[in-house]
Amino acid sequence: MIKAYIGNEEVVSNKEFTIHEELLNTSSTILNNCYPKSWETTKDYISNFFYPDNYSPCNIYDGEELIFSGLVKNSSDISLKPTEPKYCSLQILDYKTLLSEGQTLDYVIPEGTITQAIENVINHISSYGFQKGNLELANPNEQIGAYSTLDKTPYDVFQYLAEISGTKWFTRTIDSTHTAIDFYSPELMTQPNDIEYTTEYFENNSIVDMSFSFGTRDYRNKQVIISDQVFSGTTTTETLVANGYQTEYVLSGVVGSVSSISVNGEAQTIGSSGDKNKGIYADFYYKIGENTIESSSIQPSGAIITITYKSLVKGRQVVTNDNEIQRLTTQMGRNGTIARYETRNDTSSSTSLARIADTYIKFKGKPEITLTIQTYDKDLFEIGQQVYFDAPINDLKSMYMVKSKDILITKTGSSGIVFYTYVLNNSFVSENAINFFDNQRRKTKGNIGEDEYITRNIDVNNEMTIIFDNLTINEITITNDNELNTELNAPLIK
Repeated sequence: MIKAYIGNEEVVSNKEFTIHEELLNTSSTILNNCYPKSWETTKDYISNFFYPDNYSPCNIYDGEELIFSGLVKNSSDISLKPTEPKYCSLQILDYKTLLSEGQTLDYVIPEGTITQAIENVINHISSYGFQKGNLELANPNEQIGAYSTLDKTPYDVFQYLAEISGTKWFTRTIDSTHTAIDFYSPELMTQPNDIEYTTEYFENNSIVDMSFSFGTRDYRNKQVIISDQVFSGTTTTETLVANGYQTEYVLSGVVGSVSSISVNGEAQTIGSSGDKNKGIYADFYYKIGENTIESSSIQPSGAIITITYKSLVKGRQVVTNDNEIQRLTTQMGRNGTIARYETRNDTSSSTSLARIADTYIKFKGKPEITLTIQTYDKDLFEIGQQVYFDAPINDLKSMYMVKSKDILITKTGSSGIVFYTYVLNNSFVSENAINFFDNQRRKTKGNIGEDEYITRNIDVNNEMTIIFDNLTINEITITNDNELNTELNAPLIK
């Protein structure tokens, strides 16, 4: 039996409704003509009003099984005409929406493994009911640099972590109060039985319809990613001669990191500008992003100073799919290069830039085939699974990812008729359209270097007490300064 509850109250609605599940975009459903079941006792739909508070929890069950859990977000128009019923239609979004709507983050994820970074973010949002789910990563110990989450939503950060690790992420409802965050390398996604193009397969799995389409909406066979500053892939060694009176020396490149400094062949101690500010002594100091080093003392005239360092340079990563370029060239009789360009300042690692470019070409460097399967009362797949289609034509023989799932329920008495519609994609593209709340802040800035700081946002809760006397305000008390704006420097945690 299909039952729906808003808050702790059972509600009824139109006999037919659809639950739409997405890999990345927020899953949702709409309950049309919704009202409390208790109204059916009195049949008074005119004088009673039903309009649940926004963000009221909504749970839908099929018998004892929870099939959807979310929050009331919006309603359609509710009639105020005295002779009209006062029920309403409600849009319900699952709890994934809180990853975009909840508090933005403002801390630094320290250097570590990709697994540690994912767990770090999940721990910070556990109060919203999110917890670690399945982390099935091909390279779980892959090292990533420190990353600033300042003013980014958890959705932003999860997207960034997925892109630099070449993984897919999605949410999974555990129960009405807990939602799991899953990360999978595509090759490690769970895999159900292959889709077969046989009469027996269609009959055994109650397949009503199966169709495919192809498109090049986000196709590219050349990906160019540029960045304002990344660490050079090679080290630079420069030799300078002291003049006997200067303590600051100019380098030919902008410093990213310094590995060694020697004077007349004798190794020197090295510190960062942050170390200097903390009172930590070193023979030489450097500052990331500048082209100078500073000596703690004047070096004698003619002394040979040798510096080995990695510089920060403008990054440019280019990845091509030469087979696809040649295929289109032969097919069109013209240049077959289809290029996309993107600026990414959220990482200062050339390796990460290359990995992002590789991921784009891997998943978007081939024609996108969408496979749609509809079944009757047979739940074949779950969001985020990969499945092979043993198709009748070679162009369709491929591995597909389950991208979305619609559950159409028609209530009939105490039971229901259920149709499932699955959309699968061979390019493993996660989104139909960009998440409404995601403004891609992750691409603006993210990685931070040694001794860099972020400015943290301190929220001051202002409380106002108003005492009324015959509808006249006689006293107003404000706790804290209503205009207070406080900033706190938070250093990189190692």
